[in-house]
Amino acid sequence: MTTRLVAAGLLIASAILAWLAITSAVVARVLQAAIAISLVYVAYLALRGYQAMRAAQRMGPAERRWVTLVVAARNEAPVITTTLRGLVQLDYAEGGEPCFDVLVVDDGSTDETGALADQVADEHAGRLRVIRREPGDGPRMKAAALSYAHPHARGEVIGVVDADASVAPDFLSRVMEAWRSDPDAVAIQVQRRAHNRGHSWFAAAQDEELLMDMASQCGRHATDGTAELRGNGMFVRRAALERVGGWSDTALTEDLELSTRLVAAGERIALAPRAEVGEEAVITWRALWGQRLRWAEGSIRRLIDLGPGLMASRHVSLSRKLDFLAFTGEFLIPPLFVTTVIASLLTIPLPGAADWTVPASLFVGYGIGSFLLALAGIAAEGQRGAGLVGRAGRGSLWLSHWLVVVPAALLRIAIGRQATSFVQTRRVGHLPER
Repeated sequence: MTTRLVAAGLLIASAILAWLAITSAVVARVLQAAIAISLVYVAYLALRGYQAMRAAQRMGPAERRWVTLVVAARNEAPVITTTLRGLVQLDYAEGGEPCFDVLVVDDGSTDETGALADQVADEHAGRLRVIRREPGDGPRMKAAALSYAHPHARGEVIGVVDADASVAPDFLSRVMEAWRSDPDAVAIQVQRRAHNRGHSWFAAAQDEELLMDMASQCGRHATDGTAELRGNGMFVRRAALERVGGWSDTALTEDLELSTRLVAAGERIALAPRAEVGEEAVITWRALWGQRLRWAEGSIRRLIDLGPGLMASRHVSLSRKLDFLAFTGEFLIPPLFVTTVIASLLTIPLPGAADWTVPASLFVGYGIGSFLLALAGIAAEGQRGAGLVGRAGRGSLWLSHWLVVVPAALLRIAIGRQATSFVQTRRVGHLPER
């Protein structure tokens, strides 16, 4: 109930502020000044993120800790075989002996996922195991599947990759080498990429969004902020995971929820921009809407539910608390944008023109901030010239969909039913680039 009230309160507060901003020049100018200040902060994050991504280097062989890669799979027949064959062939060994295993959770699949995974397991006995979680055995959430797998995991480090993941043979070696640059961190997130980015503009824009996200994350990490895990390609030390209570079975976005609990406990999360995991970008608007609505709702819920604890924690430094507040502030722009547009439209029949510069400032400010982060992430990859500007422009335009998704998620939290199952992103297979 508290989460519903906070979400409703944010929407109401946004509406009140929107009305004041379009009817009062003073409020409008104050809001626009705040947007300008936020852009200075984003520009600084982008610069630090670019520098951190460019500076990331392979550090030579690292200690070979045993890693269990967990793959939660429900109805993933189009992709599961290719993914598992890639994972079992990873080059991560000590003295010629592999230092990893792969654990697949067939999460109540109704297609051939389990049978296909068993077939690969039969070919790689001892390297790959398959366990099945029956429907009704706990919440139908990815986090619940990971929790179910945890007692079966052998590793000192738990890695999580999606069922559509594609990785290079030296993937785990790169992860562990990157971890050496921040040895006190208890978790690390790799660079996600859309492996079907050559398929369409739609997929390419999502790939650019992933580079933007890493630039933002690296900027936050470089300024002692609260870097976060991102689901696919996340690794956490088993002891740290167990110290904070393991996976939360009911978390809608298990990666963000765990990140916040780790940070609240005073732990650090590192980043590995030179270790990449591929994933399949969605290729339809309907799939995108479902995916992004879930991500937004899960992120907002954890901010509301866990944010106060993080801010009150004596284990969290002031710089990380300020970073967390700045990150949370990003979620205020979309509802403000939508409510200023609605309020401006409602004032059309009234005497006195609305100040349309307010929603325009919010839209442009959001776009400029996204463009700066896109420049940082794509430039760190090595792109230069007109291609860099074009890709950054596409990425920033693409990110504008969050201006609609976040208010919709807030509305859903406020008046909708709470999700009790994981709404899966359907895969269509590893699409070839063209």
